[in-house]
Amino acid sequence: MAWYWIVLIVIACLFALLFLCFITNGDGKMIEKTYDMLSKYHDNKDKEIKI
Repeated sequence: MAWYWIVLIVIACLFALLFLCFITNGDGKMIEKTYDMLSKYHDNKDKEIKI
């Protein structure tokens, strides 16, 4: 098999995964989970108020 077929297959798989992520709103779901995780982490952190 020539090297360009391998490159074509890799690009096609990458396109399919990105398309699936777009259709299922996977990027928004990932951002939401990351935001919630970081929010819980920073809410539980001790805060020092120096004015």
